[in-house]
Amino acid sequence: MNIFKIILVTLLTSNVYAFTLNSNTGKGFNKNSIDIYVADTDCSGAGFTTEKYVTLIKSAMKRFWNAVPTSALYLDVKGIDTSIDIDGDNHTAAIAKTKSNTILAGCNDDATDFDQPGILGSAKMQCTGSTCKAVLILNAHANSSLKNKSEGDVEAIIAHEVGHAFGLGHSEYQYNLMYYNISGKFQKWLGQDDIDGITYLYPHDSELDVLGISLLGSCATINTSPKSDTTKNFLKTFLAGIFSVMFLFLTLRLFKLRDRF
Repeated sequence: MNIFKIILVTLLTSNVYAFTLNSNTGKGFNKNSIDIYVADTDCSGAGFTTEKYVTLIKSAMKRFWNAVPTSALYLDVKGIDTSIDIDGDNHTAAIAKTKSNTILAGCNDDATDFDQPGILGSAKMQCTGSTCKAVLILNAHANSSLKNKSEGDVEAIIAHEVGHAFGLGHSEYQYNLMYYNISGKFQKWLGQDDIDGITYLYPHDSELDVLGISLLGSCATINTSPKSDTTKNFLKTFLAGIFSVMFLFLTLRLFKLRDRF
C-alpha cells in the first residue's frame, strides 16, 4: 500500500463527531472551576429532599462531567444556599438570584414552566461579557413524573441539565448524555459528543497543540449560532486534518529511513 492509499484510508476511517453549544450563549464559563449551589426550595414533589438533591448532584458530577480526563472543568457542589429560595420563579427570575460565575440548582412545584408531567427539568445560561451564570430547575409539581425515575436516571437528568448550564447544547446521537431526549433511557456514561463538547469548552493545555489544534486528537465539528465561530471551527478541523496527514507522512518517512540503516 503506497502512502497515498494510507492517507486516504486514514482520512476515511477517522471518527468525526458533532456536538452543539448552548443556543443562549454559544460559549462556556470563562473559568475551569464552577461552583454549584442548591436553592433552599422544596423538592418533595420530585421524590427527594433538598438535602438528597445535593447528594444526587455530587454523585452525578463525579459520575459524568468531573470524570473527563481531557477537560479541565471541575464542578464543585457547595451545598444548600439558605439565602436563596426560587419557589414560584421561572428561569428568568431564578437566574436573577444566581451569583455570577456560579450555577444554581433548584426545584419548583408551582412555576408555570413545569405544568406538564413529562417536563423533568430544564436549564438556562446567561452571559454578560466574560461573566456567566446559570440555573437548572427540576420539576417538583405534584404530577411530575420525575419521582417515578430511578436514582440513576435522576442523576443522568441532572447531569444533562448541568451540561446545558455550563455551555453545551443537544446531541443528535442517542448514546450521548446530551441527546435531546434523556427520558426513557438509563445513561451509564458519556458519549463521544459529550466528551468532545466539554473538552472543546474547557480544554487542558497540551504540549502537542500547534496553534490550538491537537495533532493526535479526533476531529470534531460543532453547531453554534455565530457565523464567526462556525468559520473558526471549520478552519480548525481543516487544519487538524492537514496536520494529521503531515504527522502520518513524517512517521512513514522515519520508518523508511530506519529500514535503510
